[in-house]
Amino acid sequence: MREGAERLVLQATRALASVGLCLLLALAAMTLADGLARWLAAQPLEGVRDVGALIVAIAIACCLPVGLAERSNVTIRFAETLSPRLGKFLDVVAALLVLVIMGLIAWRLWLQAAIIARDGETTWILQLRTAPFWYVVDIVLWCAVCVQAIVIWTELARLFAPGTSDPS
Repeated sequence: MREGAERLVLQATRALASVGLCLLLALAAMTLADGLARWLAAQPLEGVRDVGALIVAIAIACCLPVGLAERSNVTIRFAETLSPRLGKFLDVVAALLVLVIMGLIAWRLWLQAAIIARDGETTWILQLRTAPFWYVVDIVLWCAVCVQAIVIWTELARLFAPGTSDPS
């Protein structure tokens, strides 16, 4: 069951990362079109810069869950040389710390998005409301928190799996 859940999470997070990459490609196309319009017609496309920062924020957020699911974060493995079980225990502790930090970031971003919505902040040129974009980023971050909870579940299962005791 654990392997099936891990596989499903990986597929879902890779699909979400693909959405983020498609957003970056769309931004690249818009930037190219803006550059061409400036060069050929001396007229920039209004609003490319406006939506650019918002698109980048969503795209980056879309790539976080897959990084957590694949455990591609930086890891220093010194304790495993002393004890494989200690190394697995420290993996669980590290995963818990990542969960807490991601949860705090997602919670704080939700509060910030609410302030942005209350204040009615908009982009400078197109006057697009920015709060919906930040809520999307936050929802993706909460997905990352859920992914990290699944990572903890799998790390705990590995810690307590039969045959993980230290050799004497």
